[in-house]
Amino acid sequence: MKFVGIAASTRDGSLNRHLFEHIVDRVSGRGHDVQDVNYGMVVDLPHYTAAREASPGIPSEIQALSADILKADGVILASPEYNFSIPGPLKNAIDWVSRIKPSVLIGKPVLLASASSSPVGGWRGLAALRIPLTCLGAQALPWEVTAGGVSSGTEIDERLATEAMSQRVDMAVTAFLDACGQKA
Repeated sequence: MKFVGIAASTRDGSLNRHLFEHIVDRVSGRGHDVQDVNYGMVVDLPHYTAAREASPGIPSEIQALSADILKADGVILASPEYNFSIPGPLKNAIDWVSRIKPSVLIGKPVLLASASSSPVGGWRGLAALRIPLTCLGAQALPWEVTAGGVSSGTEIDERLATEAMSQRVDMAVTAFLDACGQKA
């Protein structure tokens, strides 16, 4: 199967990019392809407004991203938590993608992940992210991957090396692949 993956961070040493790469490795290790979308392409998009949609129209970056999502069996999305919510550029990209008709997210399984120095691991941001995804018909899966209380890639590696966290990631990946139509 083929998936689209987005690590919604441009920061050097991003915790979410690091966690995302671990998840992608697990999915790829089961014989699947993951297209790693460059999140930087959406960071500088104009803010969505109906007037901008009318002229100059939907940005080419969003048209390309939407085409990739439409062809994919599912989406893997790792996002930091910003003030108990989602990063502005990610929300803006979702707003732009929502303008593509027919909706490219209807029925699309989405595996969510977040890593944070906060003890709750970004789950509040993922809860906020579920709202627009679900509104657009995506199947944001209940098995998400969060790593809380981490401040470096090394700490994420150590956490993922534990049996409990490794099993949690495996359960989330298996549920994702099952939702995408493959019995793992």
